[in-house]
Order: sequence, then C-alpha cells, then structure tokens
Amino acid sequence: MSKRKHYKKRPNFNVTAVQLNLNFTGFSYHKWGGEQTCKAGDWLVNNGGDVYTVGDGYFKEHYLETSPGQFEKTVPVWAEIAETDGAISTLEGSTDYSAGDYLVYDRPSGGNAYAVKKRTFEKMYEVIEEPEDLTEAQSDYLNKRLVEQINLYDKKAHVNRIYFLALQTLTIIAAALVPVLSGVDTAKIGWLAGLLGDTKPLVAFLGGASAVIASLLGLFKCQENWVKYRAACEDLRSHFVQYQVGVVIYEDRARAFKLLVENCERIISAERGQWVQQNNPASKEES
Repeated sequence: MSKRKHYKKRPNFNVTAVQLNLNFTGFSYHKWGGEQTCKAGDWLVNNGGDVYTVGDGYFKEHYLETSPGQFEKTVPVWAEIAETDGAISTLEGSTDYSAGDYLVYDRPSGGNAYAVKKRTFEKMYEVIEEPEDLTEAQSDYLNKRLVEQINLYDKKAHVNRIYFLALQTLTIIAAALVPVLSGVDTAKIGWLAGLLGDTKPLVAFLGGASAVIASLLGLFKCQENWVKYRAACEDLRSHFVQYQVGVVIYEDRARAFKLLVENCERIISAERGQWVQQNNPASKEES
C-alpha cells in the first residue's frame, strides 16, 4: 500500500441524508460488490447521486447539519491508494476495490474503513497540508493536556446534568404532592387511609424535602456547572477538530499549533476563573 495521507472534505461538498427512524427490522442490499446491511435508526445518504446507508453512531460523529436535510462531513479521514485489487470490511458489509482506488479510514492507525473510487474520492476530498513534525512536548499537549481536558469537561458536564435532572425531578414531584395530599380526606377513602394513615406528617416531610432539594440545587449549582462544562468541552473540541482539518483560523499550518494552544488555554483559563469566582467566599460576599 502507498503512504496513508490526511484528507478533508472540499468546501461546500454536502450530502443529503434522512434518518430511517422507523419501526422495522432492517434490510440488506447489494452494493460495492458485497452485501450491505441497514437497521432502524441508520441514515439513508445521497452523496452526489451515490445512494447508500450509514450507521447512526458513525453518521452523528462525522457529519454536521448545515441546513434541513443537508450535511457536511466535518471530521478528517486518512486514505491510501490500493496497489492491488481486493475487498475491505466496512460497518455495513464488504466493499470490493480495484488497484488505484482509495482505502479510507477514520483514524491514522486504521479504524472504520471503506473504499472509494479514485475519481470520486479526488472530487470530494483534498489533502490536508500537514504542519511540521511535532515535538514530543507538542504531541503530549495534544494527546494528554488537550484530550484529557476535553474528556474531563465532558464527564463533569454529564455528571452535573444527571444530578440536576434528578434533583429537579424530585423537587417537582415533592412540591406537587403537598397540595394533593393536603386536600385528600383519607378518612373517607378506606383503602387510602389504611395505606397512608394520617397524611400530615407525610405532607410536612414532602414540603421539607422540596425545600431541602431546592437548596441543594442552589448550593451545588448543578445546572450552571452542566452548561459551563459542556460549553468548555465543545469549545475545546471545536478548536481541536478545526486544527486537525486545517480550516478557518488554522489554515496557516506554520502557526496552527501555536494558535491552538493560545485559544485552548484561554478557554481553560476562563473556565478556571469562573470556578474560582464561584467558590471564593470573598466574591460571594461582594456580590
């Protein structure tokens, strides 16, 4: 095989797609010299007249909706030219290829793969002009500092989202039950009287629980943290993807890494500043 290179989709080269969000068991079809499979939730894609299906998880990770029904592939790919005829396994089935076709992967080391005819691939993709070889420190920054921060913010956003939704749900339920139980005369409903007995202690407990949970929401600021961490995560992820693809402010590959560090550290510093302000007693007294 020839040397694997880094490619991005050419500007404004979109696909038309619709999700098969239907109640069906799936189907199979013959394409690219092999049997392809599709299941409920997958996407039906029209790529310049070439129609095929793409798995839901892969599609959502690699495509961004630019207008209703129109999607742009935002994630770069790695591809090499096949030197001999053969077949390659894909997420949907098997694809035959000929010498000169492109074998396309979603990671530098391989990963999910598919084959594309030479003329079609070169019409859709252009090679990414790689920056100079990164030093060990620069590679550590990308693979440790940046990736770990993205994963950390993603995890914190997920945890705070769960806490917020759970506590908010309990608050609503407890608050709603107070007037309901207060207005029910259990003495007139035998089975309810046997089940609940005197509802006054229960009403008092629910009222107190509602107030406590609402106070916990304000104390731990789950909603604010959810939004803050999600925003920081997506901002870092956006800059990282733009740097990898070499678009927008990262087109100048000579300055790309330096610019990436400046932007990412600004985002991390801003999030840290918000955390200090939120947890600094002096700041709370001034406000």
